[in-house]
Amino acid sequence: MQFHGTHARRRILSVAICAAFVTAIAACSSGGGASSSAGTGSAASVSAGSSGGSGTTTNLTVAYAATGAGFSDLYVGVADGIFQKYGLNVKLVQVTPANLIPALLSGSAQIGGGVADGAAAAILKGEKLEYVALSEGTYNLQLWANKGVSSVQDLVGKTVALTTQGSETDFALTALLQSYGISPDKVNRKYLVTAPQMLSAMHSGAVDAGLFQPPQAQSLTESGGKVVDSLSNLPYAVGAYSTSASYAAANPGVIAKFVAAEKANLAYLRSNPSQTMDAIQQYNSTSNATGNKIAYSFFLHVWKKDPTATPALIKAAFTRAAQNAKTAAPSDVSQYIFSAPAAG
Repeated sequence: MQFHGTHARRRILSVAICAAFVTAIAACSSGGGASSSAGTGSAASVSAGSSGGSGTTTNLTVAYAATGAGFSDLYVGVADGIFQKYGLNVKLVQVTPANLIPALLSGSAQIGGGVADGAAAAILKGEKLEYVALSEGTYNLQLWANKGVSSVQDLVGKTVALTTQGSETDFALTALLQSYGISPDKVNRKYLVTAPQMLSAMHSGAVDAGLFQPPQAQSLTESGGKVVDSLSNLPYAVGAYSTSASYAAANPGVIAKFVAAEKANLAYLRSNPSQTMDAIQQYNSTSNATGNKIAYSFFLHVWKKDPTATPALIKAAFTRAAQNAKTAAPSDVSQYIFSAPAAG
């Protein structure tokens, strides 16, 4: 049909605008931001000026399972507005390592950050999880020792303080000893659960050495303690971000935005030291300027530049988790790593 005149042209334009408006409303109501499948923390809210061209900002709760500077990528992402630039209104919640996976499965958090071994162990038990990003690809620990221990070789026959069996510190000691050709069973282990308890044992002389995340052990210098070695050259998936498979399937766009924002966060860390140290202080009330500087300098060698979940590191996590569970590790871990669907 052919229309003539100004009135007809205006009528066509009016119909087109109305149709576009109805389509946009339908898209919003269908959950184009965050799906309701994520539980209590997954509502998508409309806000003016959000980036990404969609006009919506997605509320996202991210849980992380460690204090200190390790998760500075999250700190600056919120404190310096980087997540907001990617259309994400991120709320950070610190949880214990034991509560990280339950937070994801219950929907109280949509993304969780911790060691990759935790998610691997849960997957081996049948939980449906996926890795979405990785911010730290090596151990974030230093070996501190009292007088009488000046090298890793000196640990033979000595006792080292660790947190818990099957923890990062536990695996780290094994990896460190093996890197020096030392059999792990030649060094005694004392599990003391928390860093303060480990420090107390170091100060009292109950143990000879301990593995600590900087700057936790700086007080040891007062009694002659010293750094003997750094483990930042040994591969390990520490800052591993995971999500429930159902949330990833329902919200691939949100996950893709998180990964993109993480890349920006990691770049920001390196080029903005003062802002990063301010963010570390903001999220760790017991920190101080000296400790923040020490931590920042150390973690520059730990933070990745690319947040991609490295398959080799994830596979190693599954291998360790399978050994603990006395089961077989999957031969192909790619099925547990989030992959954004192809455009189109």
